[in-house]
Amino acid sequence: MGGHFMEKIISIEYCTSWGYLKRAVALTENILNEHKNAINMVKIIPSSGGVFEVKFGDELIFSKKALDRFPEENEVENIIKEKLKE
Repeated sequence: MGGHFMEKIISIEYCTSWGYLKRAVALTENILNEHKNAINMVKIIPSSGGVFEVKFGDELIFSKKALDRFPEENEVENIIKEKLKE
């Protein structure tokens, strides 16, 4: 193992032209309020094409592109909570 651990980095990629920044910021605030120092970093990535994609490390955990909807209340937060238990 060599002391390697998975960094707990959350990435939120959002579409700028559709005004999804508020949603990205609100989700970031919820994640940080709930998990505080259990998360190493939250990245907010401006993008295009109507995306709202959330990754935990390299794993895509929510995709508006795939599901054609925004996450429901606490949907992403609950996925992150489960991932942090692993």
